[in-house]
Amino acid sequence: MNLKKHSHHKPITGEGWREFSSICINLSSLDIGPHAKALLGEMIIAVKSGMPIVVIILAATIVDIVMNEEQPDLLNDGDNSYHNGLDWLNAKERRQLNWLRGLRNKLVHYQGVITGIGGSDVDHDYLSKEADKALSALSPLLAGFERF
Repeated sequence: MNLKKHSHHKPITGEGWREFSSICINLSSLDIGPHAKALLGEMIIAVKSGMPIVVIILAATIVDIVMNEEQPDLLNDGDNSYHNGLDWLNAKERRQLNWLRGLRNKLVHYQGVITGIGGSDVDHDYLSKEADKALSALSPLLAGFERF
């Protein structure tokens, strides 16, 4: 495996990153626990390093952690999806969190090759766009924990 090929990718940018960075410009303004804040810091490094798989996995993990730290009874409704307990999120935003969980699961629970895993520049560009969508999915959840 040629590791150098994958070590110089461009940072992940796009609308999702802009939305996410406006919320996470100061992590101390988020009323979330230390576990989630630590992973957010690591995820920001992954975004800036152009590591989309890491960003996707951490974004979905941060959702789970935030929900467990803050409101464990709201995590899921038995079918492994987020439900109505996230009252500041609309239905579309909850669906985006479910999409994010599904994408993370496809990446970490191998059930065959999925789009973006081939290692080519095209694959990396595809995953970078998916990572930007992951940041967009995470942002409304984090916005609900902002302290002003």
